[in-house]
Amino acid sequence: MSQQQVVENFNRLKKALDALGVMVKKPMDVDRSNIDATIQRFEFSVELFWKALKYLLAEKGTEVRYPRDVLQEAYAGKLIDQESRWLAMLKDRNLTSHTYNEELADDIYAHIVNDYYPLLRQTFDQLYSIFK
Repeated sequence: MSQQQVVENFNRLKKALDALGVMVKKPMDVDRSNIDATIQRFEFSVELFWKALKYLLAEKGTEVRYPRDVLQEAYAGKLIDQESRWLAMLKDRNLTSHTYNEELADDIYAHIVNDYYPLLRQTFDQLYSIFK
């Protein structure tokens, strides 16, 4: 992957995180559509994020195939901090994309708003300043 493709991937990730940020800041809707939209944008953001990390690792000569392995290598390579939080985020992303349970959705929504989105945003900002 070329440097330009890495930059383009980061730009797509930025747009996804910006869209997630809009949902995180919105007040709760009576019909729960805010929760559903937030979770959908979270799933998309996590997908783009692990792929961006995969490309960065490849640029450094480390080929990794699966999301969990990418996160572990990114942590080992100091591209991300707090490995356990990233792995929990990936687990929740997998749960939301394969099943829908209102109680689970509420719990994961709370994690997105209070923990995952701030971590995604902070990590993105740190990486983007290095690789733009």
